[in-house]
Amino acid sequence: MQFTLCFNCEYRNRDTADFCGSCGLPLSRTCPACNAKNHGAFQFCDDCGGPLGEPAPPESPQPSVSRPARATRPATAVPGSHAKSGARRKPRAIGVFWDTPAPQWQWNRAFLRTWTRRNRWELLAVLLLTVLAAFLRIYRLVDIPDGFNGDEAWNGMDALRILNDGWIGVYTPGALGNMTGPIYLTALTVWLLDASIFSVRLSMALFGIAAVPATHLLLRLGFGRWVALIGASVLTVSYWHLHFSRMGYQLVALSLVAAAAGAALLWAMRTQSHSRWLAAGAVLGLVPYTYLAFPAFFAAVAGTLAVFLFLRRDRIADTLVYLAFYALGTLIVSTPFLLFLSDNWDVYMHRTSMASVFRSNQYPQAGDAADKAYFFATRVWESLTILARKLKSDGVDGSGGASPLDLGIAALAYLGLALSIRKWRSPPYLLAALVVILAMLAQVFALPESGTLRRSIAALPFIIGLAAIGATAIVGLVKRKFGIEGRNVALAGVALTLIVSSVWNVRYYFGELAQSPTVRFAFVPDHVDALAAAHSFQNPGTIYFYSGRWSFNYESVRFLHPRSQGMDRSREFGTFDLEKVHEGPVTYLLVGAYAEEINRLKDLYPGGETIIDDAPRPRFIVYHLQS
Repeated sequence: MQFTLCFNCEYRNRDTADFCGSCGLPLSRTCPACNAKNHGAFQFCDDCGGPLGEPAPPESPQPSVSRPARATRPATAVPGSHAKSGARRKPRAIGVFWDTPAPQWQWNRAFLRTWTRRNRWELLAVLLLTVLAAFLRIYRLVDIPDGFNGDEAWNGMDALRILNDGWIGVYTPGALGNMTGPIYLTALTVWLLDASIFSVRLSMALFGIAAVPATHLLLRLGFGRWVALIGASVLTVSYWHLHFSRMGYQLVALSLVAAAAGAALLWAMRTQSHSRWLAAGAVLGLVPYTYLAFPAFFAAVAGTLAVFLFLRRDRIADTLVYLAFYALGTLIVSTPFLLFLSDNWDVYMHRTSMASVFRSNQYPQAGDAADKAYFFATRVWESLTILARKLKSDGVDGSGGASPLDLGIAALAYLGLALSIRKWRSPPYLLAALVVILAMLAQVFALPESGTLRRSIAALPFIIGLAAIGATAIVGLVKRKFGIEGRNVALAGVALTLIVSSVWNVRYYFGELAQSPTVRFAFVPDHVDALAAAHSFQNPGTIYFYSGRWSFNYESVRFLHPRSQGMDRSREFGTFDLEKVHEGPVTYLLVGAYAEEINRLKDLYPGGETIIDDAPRPRFIVYHLQS
């Protein structure tokens, strides 16, 4: 049985009731403009956006009449809730409730025309946010972050492999091992635009752009118009999402598919259609193909479905059928991944274990049980506070150095998390809370040194949603306490928080983070620029490569200059020697400390052409000998 929670006193009523059986306030309100049914707490129509006015006050209480206790139970009350010794017993935990009306979608021209007209301002807002998201994710995409590291190059090489061979499976050993789903889009952009830094990064930027309307849909289905618009706005400018949308890693696709899977699940729950449950399961089946950090999201979905089944235990047979269709859809789409897993379990687990906390130097290998308990207790606290805690810089992807969220949005997110836990009988709130909590707790067993933002990327749309829930809750609370004037002040405070957050995120990403030593270390601009300079000659010939950090066979060379011929002449990767051992043109590429060899090289082979990096302290020197 479905139930409706009173927004005023939180008494649970049958879904057929019009007024609360406890306080008498209306449970829903009809919009005078479009006749759409809205949640009783809404001040504006969730369909057309028009004002709903104030809810009618409860009727004056009738004079007290001596009656048996059972007779005082309202006709709309949940069966099993009754008065005892003058107090109402708490109703049983059965039934689910929603803050939003069930979607009534129809694929016909008349409905689409009417729906578009009613929602035109919201659609325009989402369109503008998506355009802004596209600009922020594509603007100077080649230059920020500066460079092009090995993991990005692996994605590019796998994309070329797809273009040459077709299907390459669901897993690639490149970059220590990753799922290949997003790389098939990279293959398309490389095919359309040629192999380049821009084409590789553009494919991931497209996933980041699409995540904005997907997150809006997720939050719109679960929490209504204003939570959705606030959440989409915050995600658009989030430096966390910006950073991973602007690099050639496939992990940003997980945020998009997780948001889509959450939206599909909520839609299926509302419509109670076998085909929609099957489709929702199919969307969930796409999740494993995106990035290895998906298990926490699967666990959150499983937990939500378990509670959903518990709350609908009075209709358990129907619910089990829906869940069977959901599982079937997931199984069908995820079959290639499961087949890979069955044949390559050791390979998959080896890649996963590389990020295990038990490999960390901080884990007390020889300590007693008390030491280990203290270690994990500390890890739990650190994991639960990651949203507002400054993270260590990550040398793999360049992230860190600041908290994932600015202070204002982090505070709103934690408030939204507390409210969502309190409203656990509502599937959207429960799903958001579980996704975020499990994503944070997953850090307990992961390497504490780095990777936090990567491993939590699936939770980002839900974290942003919690922040929007917190913002709207504050406005609602202030309005109930202080009226319209208080609400206006609260709205101004929320707007100011969003503006400050937007400015900080954009300035931090394109300023401090982009220029940080960690980003420069992770994306190796010195290496990329040196290679570009060495290949600027019409015929560079054989490249003699001198570098203390990179080998000539580093992935960036293999993707950006696949036809290049060269050899390592450094002490670290080869045998140091300045002698020219090839006939014809050669190019000496001296990187870092090896640039000091340029004078000796000129004395040995005068007359060559020199390119010197224009930095105050040259990062590299190129010396080209035509013959």
